[in-house]
Amino acid sequence: MARFWHKPGVLMTAYLLLFAAAQSWAASRSPASSPDQLIPDMGSPLIALALAIATARGSALGRGLIISFTAALVGGLLDSRDMKSGGFVSVGLLAICLVQIALAVSSPIYERTRKDWDGQQSWSRLWPTPPRWMAATALAGGVVITLLFLGSENFQSVPCAPPSASPARCMALAQGFPVHFLGAIPAGSEAYPLIYKGAAAEDIAIWTALSFAACYLIWLPSRRPIKTAPASVTAPV
Repeated sequence: MARFWHKPGVLMTAYLLLFAAAQSWAASRSPASSPDQLIPDMGSPLIALALAIATARGSALGRGLIISFTAALVGGLLDSRDMKSGGFVSVGLLAICLVQIALAVSSPIYERTRKDWDGQQSWSRLWPTPPRWMAATALAGGVVITLLFLGSENFQSVPCAPPSASPARCMALAQGFPVHFLGAIPAGSEAYPLIYKGAAAEDIAIWTALSFAACYLIWLPSRRPIKTAPASVTAPV
């Protein structure tokens, strides 16, 4: 079974299945008939299919493009209206994109797209094990980036607090990115600060995951296996 998952074709098939699942999930959350598209288009299935086939066949360009294509989807999700309001769907779609990037940078895909690939498997794991310091660095980065985004203030139409049965909305200060977690309760000429702890935790979790992915992608090239040319054997004279 382990060898089965080490095949580039299987990994790219898994990429496409995850892409199809994300497309279906996004469509069920924001149907085309909805006047307010909350989740942006997850990308063209034909582009994903073409890049996956090229990568599975050993194209280094295809591998680079499919990583960039998926990273662009991550950027679109971060800037979507659904992500700003928080929720399981948008975070789940983001997680799918990160798994797809992990598939594209796996050792079997990397070696398959090398020019000197000889058809032999020289890897023992799909991904090199990251060092322990990377998790702590990613968490610190997630907290710092979350705090940095508090500097951008913007008044948004948010549900009035405390929650009520009526769908009333109020103009309040919304801060935080991608999920707005710092707002205010309008009260006449005054406003009272309001912190949504769950939304703040989502922001920290999102930026921690993205920080870890960025650190891993920067660290990964130094851990790639290096193939050595076979020593030439001199025939006896």
